[in-house]
Amino acid sequence: AWLAYGAALCAPRDVPLALSAESACVIFAAAVVSARLDLGWIAALASIAAGYALQDLAHWYFGEETYQSHSWGGAGASSSDRSAAVVALFVEHVYYLVPLTLACASARAKAVVLALPVAVLSWANYALDSDASSWGFFAGPVMPAKRRLLIGKLSAPDEQRDLATLRRWTLAVGKPSPETTSHWWVSQLDDAAQAAFERIVSGPTMRALFATKFRDDFRVEPVRGMNELYVSAAQRGGPKSSDDVFYTEHVDGPFCFFPFASVYRCIVALDANGPGIATHFPNAHQSLAARDGDVLAFDFHRESHYITTSKAGGTPPSSATAAAPDADADATKFRVVLKLHYVAAPSSVFWCCGRLLRFLSVKYNEVFRALFLATIAPRSPVATFVADKGVNGFTVAYNAVEKYAGFANVTYYVAVAALAALLRSYRVFLYATQFLHYGRYMSTYYTRRDVAFGTFKRDVLLYKTVALVQLVALYATGLDRLASLLAVAAGYGVSIAATRALGVDGTYFGIELGVVEKDYRFVTQFPYSVLPHPMILGQCVAILGMHLGSAALRTEYPLLAPLHVALYLAHLTQEAFDVHDGVPWYRAAQDAEKSTSSSSKKLA
Repeated sequence: AWLAYGAALCAPRDVPLALSAESACVIFAAAVVSARLDLGWIAALASIAAGYALQDLAHWYFGEETYQSHSWGGAGASSSDRSAAVVALFVEHVYYLVPLTLACASARAKAVVLALPVAVLSWANYALDSDASSWGFFAGPVMPAKRRLLIGKLSAPDEQRDLATLRRWTLAVGKPSPETTSHWWVSQLDDAAQAAFERIVSGPTMRALFATKFRDDFRVEPVRGMNELYVSAAQRGGPKSSDDVFYTEHVDGPFCFFPFASVYRCIVALDANGPGIATHFPNAHQSLAARDGDVLAFDFHRESHYITTSKAGGTPPSSATAAAPDADADATKFRVVLKLHYVAAPSSVFWCCGRLLRFLSVKYNEVFRALFLATIAPRSPVATFVADKGVNGFTVAYNAVEKYAGFANVTYYVAVAALAALLRSYRVFLYATQFLHYGRYMSTYYTRRDVAFGTFKRDVLLYKTVALVQLVALYATGLDRLASLLAVAAGYGVSIAATRALGVDGTYFGIELGVVEKDYRFVTQFPYSVLPHPMILGQCVAILGMHLGSAALRTEYPLLAPLHVALYLAHLTQEAFDVHDGVPWYRAAQDAEKSTSSSSKKLA
């Protein structure tokens, strides 16, 4: 219906093309938001009635003729004629309402309208899950980033039998190469292996795994066109090949900016992982060596990861050993896994976002698989160049975007930059990028559970860097009091010293999030031995120093520095009283002390 309405607006000659384009932006944003909200018939009809009433109320308030009096209050016509006229006028009114409203809007309002599609797509890149990672509908850069790595285990007896069936087929029939990785589509397996594979794909363990991340408002379906059986190379070595990509930090798929939907790749271990291959997920801050039915599920198009081989899990065999006749009996010679795939999207937009991403992912996987296999054992300088500089080089460059910025953050900065350009106002970009890290600090400190620690560190470092680069540039351009440099240097000096005392991970809530074991309440190194909350106080002193020392900040942006300080102090208050979704540490200590005292009295 939304698409039909948008197309119809371009048909009549009385709606200028520019106005039709602006209307299309509004219609697109309204269609996406309404579909994602999935209000249902009752709420939708209530919204229409409320809109009708509020519109007439606005006409009445401004002394204009209301729709009610103009359409329904006419006299001198028969009841049937009046009804037909009312219906025709209502249809015409609805049809032209959006372009007429935009025709009367200001230039700034039209600029905001043109930026709506980019803003909606940015929001859709944060609203990927139904758990607290996006806080439901209110997704954005200031909300806590939850782990998107799901961990499960196929442990039921029938599941273990199916895994054994698949491994037997791999070693007895598939006969994996000891020199390179080996891959088989499900269609290449025999009937018994295919049936075992399908039981795992559609089994209760996989359904339960995704239920931990996606509630009933999301739909999760298998992507069978991507599923495969995979064997790691027994021995890494030789010339550069596409196999090296697995040891390079990388993101598997290219559709990182696709709205609302995700394709998850699930690594299912079929054996004891004799070679000791561990998979590392920097965003989740976790490293795992999957074995004996372990399942690792991650976003195919967004999650950075890489593998390493460690002797802690077994000694990687030589190629000659792996090719020995008794390879079927020796579980340490190969690491066999299943690669299962699922698409997840809100039920209300699955028909478009979920299905389209599934189709695109399958086609990409087929094309990339062909390129990968063509360069897995390069036989010429050209093939070696393509494997090294093409496959591996592009992988490194593409992953760098996710590693240092984050795909969703890129969409946010692009949306804000587009809005600022359309409004021709740098202030829009400045204020929209100055305070993000405070929101993320406070929401993450409050939530704590299942936070993607690597993502959190990356994001707040990015947000703070972008904010400080602009703040320092404004300070430098308007510097008129050199003495302020002392306050800036002293403030950041204290903050840096506090970072050294806590460590980088401790600075970014590593203690509160359970990543660092050190107890921050008993840090005695300078400056904690002299000042309470020295990191925040040092930042406040430095920012106030910039404000007082720069005419540009004092006159052109007088609220910028005070807002920074106010938000820092709000976060300081949160830290001081340990405001989070749990029991504050000082109350826990009091309760423990009371419990100990009560136990002592009973013993006495």
